[in-house]
Amino acid sequence: MIFIYIIVAIILLIGLLLLDFSLGKKNHRKNVRFLDFESTTGDYQIYTAGDPLFEDLFQDLRHAKKKIDMMFFIIKTDEISRELLEILKQKAEEGLQVRLLLDRIGSYRINSKVIKELNQSGVEFAFSEKPKFPYFFYRSQRRNHRKITIIDGDVGYIGGFNVGREYLGKDAELGNWRDYHLRLLGDIVQHLQSTFFDDWYLATGHHDEEPVPTETEGEKWIEIAATDGVQLEDVFESLICQAKEEVFIGTPYFIPSERLFKCLTDALERGVNVKVIVPMKADHPLVKEAGLPYMMRLIDAGGEVYMFDQGFYHAKVVIVDQQLCDIGTANFDRRSLFLNKEVNTIIHNPRFVMDLRLAFLKDVQDSQPLNDHLIQLFTIRTKIKIGIARLFRPLL
Repeated sequence: MIFIYIIVAIILLIGLLLLDFSLGKKNHRKNVRFLDFESTTGDYQIYTAGDPLFEDLFQDLRHAKKKIDMMFFIIKTDEISRELLEILKQKAEEGLQVRLLLDRIGSYRINSKVIKELNQSGVEFAFSEKPKFPYFFYRSQRRNHRKITIIDGDVGYIGGFNVGREYLGKDAELGNWRDYHLRLLGDIVQHLQSTFFDDWYLATGHHDEEPVPTETEGEKWIEIAATDGVQLEDVFESLICQAKEEVFIGTPYFIPSERLFKCLTDALERGVNVKVIVPMKADHPLVKEAGLPYMMRLIDAGGEVYMFDQGFYHAKVVIVDQQLCDIGTANFDRRSLFLNKEVNTIIHNPRFVMDLRLAFLKDVQDSQPLNDHLIQLFTIRTKIKIGIARLFRPLL
């Protein structure tokens, strides 16, 4: 009898969670934050490893004269994280306005003691996307996945790196960390400021004036795509559908919507070369198994899938026809498409895209074709996981 009660309780709990998710999703769709930015000018420097990124970021922070606005999905409490927080406290004590916005669940390690120390130094701190009622379960899944830093209104950073020792390649299990991050100059930085301002307002109720005019210049055409679920699918569809020769996708999690998957197969039918890189290792349960059916279908349709095994592949990039590319925080998965807040840059510069394409193809050389591992991958255990992953696909 007790067993029956337990089963009934589990069924009721699952039903309540599904109802919460369904109603929360409807409420989200009614209140989507849409930030519409036109293409503008800027310059950029790309980082593919954590050491040079954090070296330059920390140097720019130490040289800040007026203001620092920073947003991350994850900041931990290890040595690299503590160094960053100490720099922010020092700049606030020098009299600069310093604001730090972190995702509530992604940065759960930042406790009240750390926040108190930041506040005492003058750092303005807030958590973004706090889970709350109603729709508590849905809100707990809807994360602010953006990573943005703006320094004095002149220098901006955006990309896939969070703050923690694994992003420096110091995690023994994951190994070297492969990712993309950009340092931006020029008018494009104002659009990053506007994105931060909107998230800061939602978290604190404090509304900023217009973005500070930048004193730096840029010559390249760049566009910021700040998405809040819903819109990202349109962005990726636009990129893929205009491809005439090739579409290269790098992502840690390949779990596309059926609409985007059809865009890829349509591109293959047009004769477009489609290549996808994913990591050999997985850093979260079920994400690899959720993506395997799509990878197999893509291969069957004529695409190529490679598994990066020189560390962990966390890069988020879409390259189209050697003409334009998308680099940012969004993964090619359901969570980024329909749940998370993301921010990407679309760069219209063939010369830069050519260099990025060569870096992508180098990563292909450092990867193994998925076909070579099919027998090893498709064990009974993996097939069971694929079945379970299908149930959780909307959260992956």
